[in-house]
Parts: sequence; C-alpha cells; structure tokens
Amino acid sequence: MKRDFTEENFEDFLRRSADGLRMKAPDKVWQNLSKELNKKRRRFTFGLSALLFMSSAFGYAIISNTGPSEHTAAAPSHQNNETPVTSENKSSNNSAKTNSTAPVIQLKDRSVERTPTNHQAAEARIIPFRIIPPSSVVENSSLANSGTDELSNEKSFTPTIVDSYEELEQNEIAKKAEPAPAIEKRSNELPLTIESVINSFSSKNKKKKFESQVYFTPTISYRKLSENKSYLRSLQNSVPANFPAMYSSVNNNVTHKPDIGFELGYTGKFLVSKKLKIRSGLQFNVNRYDVKAFSSPLSVATIALNNGNSVQSVNTLSGYSNVQGYKSNWLQNLSFQLSAPIGAEFILSENKDMSFGFGTTFQPTYVLGDRAFLITTDYKNYTQVPWLIRRWNVNTALEAFVNLQSGTTKWQIGPQVRYQLLSSFVSKYPVKENLFDFGLKIGVTLNNR
Repeated sequence: MKRDFTEENFEDFLRRSADGLRMKAPDKVWQNLSKELNKKRRRFTFGLSALLFMSSAFGYAIISNTGPSEHTAAAPSHQNNETPVTSENKSSNNSAKTNSTAPVIQLKDRSVERTPTNHQAAEARIIPFRIIPPSSVVENSSLANSGTDELSNEKSFTPTIVDSYEELEQNEIAKKAEPAPAIEKRSNELPLTIESVINSFSSKNKKKKFESQVYFTPTISYRKLSENKSYLRSLQNSVPANFPAMYSSVNNNVTHKPDIGFELGYTGKFLVSKKLKIRSGLQFNVNRYDVKAFSSPLSVATIALNNGNSVQSVNTLSGYSNVQGYKSNWLQNLSFQLSAPIGAEFILSENKDMSFGFGTTFQPTYVLGDRAFLITTDYKNYTQVPWLIRRWNVNTALEAFVNLQSGTTKWQIGPQVRYQLLSSFVSKYPVKENLFDFGLKIGVTLNNR
C-alpha cells in the first residue's frame, strides 16, 4: 500500500486525530458559569441602587432641614425694629388678659404703618407670629373701644387674628337675615304664562297611563281527555256493533304523559285606576304531550264520525297500535298556537318597590300547525287525520304575580295556568281533548319611570 508522507497529508492526519480527541464541556458547566457571571452583575446593580437611594434620602433630609431655618433667620430682623413696650401697652395687655377668653394669634411689626400699602401688606404676610394664650385675648367689643386711642398715638400697626366662634355665628345669622337679590325673587315668583303654570303642576303629578311588557313562560303541557257525550247521545240508536269500546272510558285505554312547552308574548297595559289595569297583546304558545304506542304492521284504522243521525266511517292506514306490537314507542302530539289575550290585572297590595296582584285573560286562538295522533273509535290504533283538528279555539288564563321595581325596570314573576275551553278536535270526533299548561311567567317592563 502506498502512503503519502507530504506535509499536507500529515497536517490532515493530525487535524482528524485532534478532532476525535476534542472534549466538549457539558451543559451544566456552561450553566454554572452563566450563574456566576450573573451574580456579579446583580451585586453591582443592587449596590448601585442602594447608593442612589441613600444619596436621595440624604439630599431630601438636607433640603427639609434648611427650609424652616430661612424663616427663623428672618425673625430677628423684624424683631430688631420693634419699639419698646410702654406702660400704656402693658396696661392694655393687662386689661385684655382679664376680659378675654378666646385664643389669639397676634402678629407685630413696628415698621408697618396703620394703613399699609400693597407692598407692605405682602411683606406682612410672611412676618412670623406668636400665639397668645386664651387668658390674654381681647374680646371684640373691648378691643374695638380701648385699643383705638392707644393705636392712634403709635406709628406702628399691630394686626391681630382672633379665633372667635361667636363672630362666625353672628356673620352666618346676618347672611341669612339679608334680603335675597331681586333676581332670586323673580326666579321664585310664579310663572308668567298659563302654560307654564299647567306644566309646573302636571309634571309633578303626572303618572304614565300606558306601559308595555315582554314576557316568557316555560310550561308543563298536558291534556284532558273525555268522551264526547253529545256524540254518544245523537248516535245512541245507530251505533255499529263493531264499536263496543266507545262506551268505556278513554282514559282507561290510553297512556299519555306531559311534556315541556313554552309561551312567548307581548302585552300593553292601560292604567284605569291605581289598582286596575286593562291589557291586551299577542302571544305564541307551544303545547305538547307524549303518547305511548307500539310499532306494528300496517292495518286499517277506522274512526266513526257523527254525521247528524248517522255514522260516517273514516278508514286510514296506521302503523301504531295502542294494544300490542313488536316495539314500544312514544309519539308526540304537538300544537303551535297564536292568540290575542284580552284581560285585566288587579293589584291587591303595593309599596314603593313591590306589589302583589292577580290577572286573568280571555284568548281567541288560531292553531298555526299541529302534529296529532288520534285514537280510533275502538281504542286500538293511533292515526293522523289533520282535517279533524279544530283551527279556531278559545283559551283562558289565570295568574298571580309579584311586581319588583329595579330602577327603570319592573319585573313581573308568578305562576300561571292556561286552559283550552273548546276541544282540540271537531265535534264529529267521539273524543274530546282540552289542552292546559302550568308555567312560571316572567315579564319585564322597561322605562317604567
């Protein structure tokens, strides 16, 4: 085997060998190094922050200590200009001590004249003051009488600030006793026009006569079944022999259960008196209940209808049996109704934010749509015959409620029962069905006040 021992080959050989022997430091080593470097940076930052904080606190302490000293240094210059107190001043001070009870803050500057100029008044504001104890305070009357002659002989001016609560009370009484300006009198006078007089009284006593309400009522819907007695009386002598079951109770031959429905509506209320309101509006109802049946092979289902003095038989195909079948099933009778409630509500008791009452409505109703399974005359099958459903009906409702006022919103909450007066089916059908709902009515009235 031929080998090349040139310099270039030898350098490549050393480089490859060194790459294989190179050691790489693990990640933990680099992490420890970074922590150590960051510690030094944090120490430096913390030390610098502490130094700045201490220097700021030290500077603030120096500034706060030098402030009051400037004012205290100015005091001797003013005090040096004071003239010596004479015996007359002493006697006036002694009389003031015996006759006064209120504390006095007294300012003195002999260089200020009795009638100071604007510049002098500005200088007088910065003159230091001394507090004289209550025993040496002069009352307002004595200070005005005795001190006038003494101050006239002196060229100095001695302003005083008297903390007198009696003087403040007298000033307040005087302000109340002062006559009001002519402008305020005019504003309190009666309006000048008849319209303004009427509006001023009607706005206070006016109460809204009309209010509107939106309500929603979740309900439990069910039905009441009974035999059509008028149907039986008219066909008593002409009943076919193959319909013996029609003389037994329909409730003993069917299994039904209630289901959930709802009511949604809008009503307007007109206030007749403080206790009575008349209301009317529009309302949408969904009523449904469940029917237990059995899936069975198709068979002929017969319904006997009252056609005057004779019986008219309606034959349809049915896949649901009321007696037996190969599978149990629950059918749902469903009705969509639109009505126009007209009624009244009466308030039994009320206060500012709450009232209690009851209401009743009479509701002409139109059936928008339905899905009804009718029992056959022999009570053996269920079938659908849409033209046997009554489209126009009448309902009535009775409710009790509590009105709760919350700002401009009034809530009306209470139980309600709604009952269908006429049967869901035409009078030719042998079974009568009256629907009813039990629910909790929740209404809201906006902008009530």
